[in-house]
Amino acid sequence: MQGRAARGATVPCDRYKHACAVCRGALYLYGGRGSSTLRDFWRYHTGKNEWEMLDCSGDGPEELEEHSMVAYKGSLCIFGGMVDSAFTQAKTPLWIYDIDSARWTESCDEPAETESSAPANRKGHSAVVYHSSMYIYGGYVGIKGISQEFWEFHFDTRKWLCVSSPCHSSGPGARHGHSAVVYHTAMYLFGGLMGLTEQRDLWRWDFGSSSWSSIRTSQGPPPVVGHASIVYKDSMLIFGGGISNSSPNEDLWKYHFHTQTWK
Repeated sequence: MQGRAARGATVPCDRYKHACAVCRGALYLYGGRGSSTLRDFWRYHTGKNEWEMLDCSGDGPEELEEHSMVAYKGSLCIFGGMVDSAFTQAKTPLWIYDIDSARWTESCDEPAETESSAPANRKGHSAVVYHSSMYIYGGYVGIKGISQEFWEFHFDTRKWLCVSSPCHSSGPGARHGHSAVVYHTAMYLFGGLMGLTEQRDLWRWDFGSSSWSSIRTSQGPPPVVGHASIVYKDSMLIFGGGISNSSPNEDLWKYHFHTQTWK
């Protein structure tokens, strides 16, 4: 998205590994990677077709890539994506932006050395909102490698809870670069990298029974990492992504929840 928008406003530079979320009818974008890691913060007004650059100084996040951003009520919640340093292991990389006051709040939770009370910095995880919580799955956790941790962050209490233990073997396993969406009472997780291999499997986490199930389908997208997915009506739409050492694809796939079929 280069060039000029309406009324001469500047627009975000080309980037990847950024995060977006929609809140109150506007699209918000934070960070990512261009020629270097970015920490800029933008709001896109859909009605006016205009970009607006927001202030990210002060208590806002630093340069981030492969982080996540979700919306809850009038707030945005950014997690992970910190550029690796000794500092990133010492604190929980969570920032909450209140749209009305235009203020950032940084999480103060410090993970314990052993049984962490909060998740450590990671990249390429997924984040979804269900009821009044954000759910984080997987990601790449520095020297520890790929994670299969599953965390819940409760917005009202600002507390973290480990949903399923790392030794939980019946779920999607350790992966990053996957995507996840919420439909009705379940989270659907697709693709990503396990080890060095791209995946094309689809998993369902039932919030009611707190259990994973694998959804077997004969057709569907090829193995893919770094794609994006959203829910539209009764379907999940998956776009883009790719496999290592090849160009990203521009395929758009639709998974219909009721018929459990891909198109």
